[in-house]
Amino acid sequence: MQLAAAIPAGYFEDVAEVGGGSTLNLVYYPLNVDLEFSLTTGYYTLGFKDNLPGYTFRYTGIPVLAGVKFNFSSFDFIPYAGLEAGVYFDRYLVTIDYGLLGKFTTETTDINPGISPYAGFRMNLSPSLDLDVNARYNRINTKYYARAYIVIQTGLAYRFGE
Repeated sequence: MQLAAAIPAGYFEDVAEVGGGSTLNLVYYPLNVDLEFSLTTGYYTLGFKDNLPGYTFRYTGIPVLAGVKFNFSSFDFIPYAGLEAGVYFDRYLVTIDYGLLGKFTTETTDINPGISPYAGFRMNLSPSLDLDVNARYNRINTKYYARAYIVIQTGLAYRFGE
């Protein structure tokens, strides 16, 4: 489990501000400890960049990704890189306050494909517990334009069966 800062990139940077979230990552290494198969999900939320009176915007994304990760070492300080692909469950919520006329709220949900290359390192804290720090680029392909955000995250990684 990791806590994350989500930083909008590309066109998304024009409308969204820095947000946050968390990630859950499961890995399996069937052949050796250097090559891992991964399954990742998370929850990220970003707000509206401009402070426009009466407007509220909120983006929420839930990625469900699978991929591979290569460890460049197998003990102590373990740098790694990986690539995952899958779907992103996106939700956009906009509220406009018209004062005496009331508030108007609209919500749009969408499911889009995307990819997520990443790099980071793990540092052994004990035989079964690691500190995990990484950066991940999430690119979501939509029918209008691609959205992207960079996630910088840190957390603890527990190795079951150690």
